[in-house]
Amino acid sequence: MIDFKIDKVSETLSTNELLKSLAEKEPLPEGYTVMAVAQTAGRGQIGASWESQPGQNLTFSVLLRPDFLKAEKMFMVSKVVALALTDYLASTGGIFKIKWPNDIYHFDSKICGILIENQLMGSQIVYSIIGIGLNVNQEAFISDAPNPISMFNIFDRKFDLNEELAKLLEQIGLWYQMLADGWEEKINDTYLKRLYRKGELCDFVTPSGERFRGQIENVEPNGRLTIESNGGKRYFWFKEVSFWKPDNNQPTFSEHTEW
Repeated sequence: MIDFKIDKVSETLSTNELLKSLAEKEPLPEGYTVMAVAQTAGRGQIGASWESQPGQNLTFSVLLRPDFLKAEKMFMVSKVVALALTDYLASTGGIFKIKWPNDIYHFDSKICGILIENQLMGSQIVYSIIGIGLNVNQEAFISDAPNPISMFNIFDRKFDLNEELAKLLEQIGLWYQMLADGWEEKINDTYLKRLYRKGELCDFVTPSGERFRGQIENVEPNGRLTIESNGGKRYFWFKEVSFWKPDNNQPTFSEHTEW
């Protein structure tokens, strides 16, 4: 099992950026974790945002070294992290799902976002930096995010952030070890069972405005989404499709979260 070393900082622009800069300066051990009390400026791949009150939530990044994985299977790291989060959250009670590609949902509300950045060398993964923003004790949200929710909102009680981080890291270690031991089939099967709206007939929309109906069927090890529609299969990468939101007649696209 991984020995998680936690480096707690009072403030940083981005835990992913901080951990990346540290990893470039020296060979950090696997499991090295940077946790920030306050994060002043997040950075996402497509400019998404994440509201987090200082000292109320878990905003942290973990260094893993999945050198046993080919680069073409790098999304497997995202799968095990999402499974670890849903296991951790389910242990407190409640129902939680994984919304492709990188969000954790409580029914139709978002409680957590994941941002994974991989350093590659040829076809191998040198290291992965896993950034997690989990809403824990925040009571109210003032940004224009459409559907945020926190553990406090769900369970009506406050949580000790240090204790919860330790529990969550333990789950990440367990699922990551399963990946290292070759349990890819079990990981894929469990991930699909927990996938948000899988098997439901849903309305989707592409960035060009094309609307269609279909059912989520699969998420490949490289992260590509498969949707069954009109008797055939359609394949989508990140940002190429989203659920259609009929309440305001506007699409909301899944985004790589920043915090």
